[in-house]
Amino acid sequence: MQNHHSPEQEAWQMLAASATVREQQMAFTCATGVPLTLAPASSHALADGTFCVKGCLGGSSGTACREKLLQAEKRAVMRTSPVQYSCPSGLVKILVPVFIHGCHAGSLLAGPFALHALDGNRLAYLLNRLDKLGLGDRAWQLQTTWRFTPKLSSAKCRAAGTLLRMFGKYLEECGRHQLEARGARPSGLLQKIEAFLAECRDDQVSLKSVAASVNLSPCHFCSVFKKQTGLTFSQYRTRQRLEKAQALLADPERRVSDVVFEAGFGSIPYFNRAFRRAFGCSPTEYRIRALNQKSGQENQNPSVAVIISGGFNNTVTAGLRRLESLAASK
Repeated sequence: MQNHHSPEQEAWQMLAASATVREQQMAFTCATGVPLTLAPASSHALADGTFCVKGCLGGSSGTACREKLLQAEKRAVMRTSPVQYSCPSGLVKILVPVFIHGCHAGSLLAGPFALHALDGNRLAYLLNRLDKLGLGDRAWQLQTTWRFTPKLSSAKCRAAGTLLRMFGKYLEECGRHQLEARGARPSGLLQKIEAFLAECRDDQVSLKSVAASVNLSPCHFCSVFKKQTGLTFSQYRTRQRLEKAQALLADPERRVSDVVFEAGFGSIPYFNRAFRRAFGCSPTEYRIRALNQKSGQENQNPSVAVIISGGFNNTVTAGLRRLESLAASK
């Protein structure tokens, strides 16, 4: 049966195959020692070409690995933010979802790597866990896997996570520009929704009213919307509001508290949590770094993600310096 890909998924495939993105992918691995895969959205593609997905312990470990991966992807897409999880071997992976035109097009998958040594207690715990999966006789394979897996300190793990978030935002921008250059537009459903939202005040928008604007029942609308974008309508609205907040924060005359409500958020604590989860820094930190970048000043804290269109080459250099300094301090 032939697979039909959306324009967003096709854009992801082109990005994953481009020489520039491949170079940046290799740079991340060279700097951190951690494998990085650009995986298509959920899908069946995750079952094969993704590094380590066949299972490093042999036997049915591949099935367990795929299940963990798909669960992590589901959480990341629902939260619209990165997820850190452990595979059946107890090793760590980071999955960063990438959205193009509001559609989940693919994911960055970094790992496996270790955050701790495999001491006797941890080995016993992992073997007990594997025993429940029918893999309790894999002590030798487990120890071998850990022996040849890179180990990161907590600080290096945070720095690597920052690089991944920046890379994800860069890919989202590149994908959007690619679709615009090809004349591709969001689906008809999204175009109608965006046109409706543009005419309404934020406090006038409800799921029922949006569904009615596209002649669907609320239940059918939710099903169709999730299928087309990979997001619930609530998650989609949160992303829209965060993107608006990013633009508003570029104005130094606006108070952050004013930005919260202008962007459509009803709670400052909720806005702060959503912003940090999406961008890896607080709104105030984002504004300072963005203004410094705009004025040509050197970013004094490259571990904070500065999301500037097309700026990944600059921010990845800063991030790599951060990783190098962390390594030198050990």
